[in-house]
Order: sequence, then C-alpha cells, then structure tokens
Amino acid sequence: MPAFIAPLLGFVLGIAFAWAAADEIASDPTSVLGSRALVVAALFSVLVFAPAAGYFVAFDGDWAFAYLVNTQRLPSAVVLALVLVDASSVPIGFVLAAPHARRRRLAPVLTLAAIPVGIALLCTLIFSRRLGIAATWSQYHGDFGTRSVAGTPLGYALIWMDGVLALAVALTMRELRLMSAKVRSRSSGMRSG
Repeated sequence: MPAFIAPLLGFVLGIAFAWAAADEIASDPTSVLGSRALVVAALFSVLVFAPAAGYFVAFDGDWAFAYLVNTQRLPSAVVLALVLVDASSVPIGFVLAAPHARRRRLAPVLTLAAIPVGIALLCTLIFSRRLGIAATWSQYHGDFGTRSVAGTPLGYALIWMDGVLALAVALTMRELRLMSAKVRSRSSGMRSG
C-alpha cells in the first residue's frame, strides 16, 4: 500500500476496532490502556498491518511514494520510521475512538474517521495513475521500462498483502466482538442474578 495512505488506513482500522470492542472497553471505565481489546489491536498492528505496509516501502519504495521520492537516496532510518508510524497508527486510532465507543456515540466516531478516509481517498484519486505503474524512480521519470502493475510481482504482492490484511481485519473484528459479547453476557448475568 502507498506510504502516505498506510497510516491513515491504520488509524481508521483502530477506530473500527474500538467500535467493535465497545462493551469490553466500557467494562473498565477508568482507562482504555489496560484493556484486552487494545492488546488485540496492537498485536494486529505489529504482526499484520505494519509488515504489510512496510513491505511496499522496503521492496517497492518508489511505487509506495508514487514516484515522488527517489528511495535510493532515502536513508533507511526513514523507512524504519515509516514502519513505526504504521505500527502505531492502529493503537492511536483505537485509543482516540475508545471514549466515544465506550458511550456508544457513533457520530463522533464517524467524524474522527471521516478526515483520514477523505484524505486517503483524495490521495488515491490524485496518484491513481502513478500507482497503476510498476517501475523504478529512474524508469518512471525517464519514461522507459514502465509497465502496468497488473501481472507484475508488485501486482501479485498487492493482491496477496491486501487479501491477508482483509482476512486479518475480519478475524480481529470477530475476536473483538466476541470479547465484547462475553463482557455483555457477564454484566447482564450479574444484573439478573
């Protein structure tokens, strides 16, 4: 995924995870930082999201930056910093959305998600032509050796990583909902007993 879209997507996923875990978050009204749901979101971020986003920055960096930056001249510390930003984006989104999710207030959650979604969509539209091309920075700017992403190793990596990411998001959402359902059933059992 493009380097400028990954942290925005991670932030929105964190918001969605907080909403899915609303009952689990509400079970501890003092802080979200100790919740099991935040641990699940952080594990998703470190084990799935950051590697999926970091792969493209590390192995197809020119494409990940939409050929705006020659990644051959980019220090490796920048790549590491981007992976760390990607890894932290999911938990940050989770923590910022948790107070609204705890109170089941959908409007503030949607407002929090709308800005990064809008920016990501705008960037995708602006750079869609560039992101449809597989090349190096030199090839793109020298107008030689460029190919469509379809059928290239980059295209296959996009399909694979996006598929893994979609499956992991679905499984994480399912687990967070199950955690919330267990908390909900325990609290309703205590009230009736």
